[in-house]
Amino acid sequence: METNHYQYITEQIEHYSSKPLREAIFFVIKNAIIEGIFLPGDRLTEDDIAQQFNCSRTPVREALRKLEQENLLQVKPGIGMVISNVDIELLQQELEIRKMLENYSLQKACEGITEEELKKLEWATDKLQQAINNNDRIAASRANIEFHRLLYSYSRNTFLQKTTDSLWLSFRISFLSARNEDVTMVDKSWYEERNNEHLQVIHAIRDKDVEKAIKINTIHIQKNYDYYLDYIKRVSQ
Repeated sequence: METNHYQYITEQIEHYSSKPLREAIFFVIKNAIIEGIFLPGDRLTEDDIAQQFNCSRTPVREALRKLEQENLLQVKPGIGMVISNVDIELLQQELEIRKMLENYSLQKACEGITEEELKKLEWATDKLQQAINNNDRIAASRANIEFHRLLYSYSRNTFLQKTTDSLWLSFRISFLSARNEDVTMVDKSWYEERNNEHLQVIHAIRDKDVEKAIKINTIHIQKNYDYYLDYIKRVSQ
């Protein structure tokens, strides 16, 4: 495990200190995979992770098994547990599910969102614009995820929020592409257009215009996925 891996895990552990150890390990490693700290093909060992968390191998084994069930890890003969590659078919399936769930969240948000919650969405767009201005792709990816997770939370549906937490693939590609500047020279205008779509969604929600909010968001999601698919094709060449 490389130095930046240890540093990331150390920083993240305290955020999950209230959870059972196996869950804390699961979420820390999952976030590290999504954010591109661990890259496709990287090998993970129970001993390394147990040492980092200062625990036995049992909770580590349970966490890794759950990550494997979510297709984030896979076992390679003769190598062991490694980070899975991106699956285009899964990405396309996620696109359809994400459109349905996020647009449902928009519908529910239009019914009962508060001004304070709208301001949180605007705060997320401000963070994204600041990241764009600073040419910080990692911060931009985090701010984008924050915006969409807020939308899910405004559905007031706990089951939906838990379900959308498993929609990790597009977020993972977002971070991977952000870290790979050689193949991701998307100019600032692309990010600004996506953030402008966020603002249009907020305005539609404030006006309680469900149809407009869903139309804008559907286009927004499709444009992101088109970009992710293009990214995968470029890095696969």
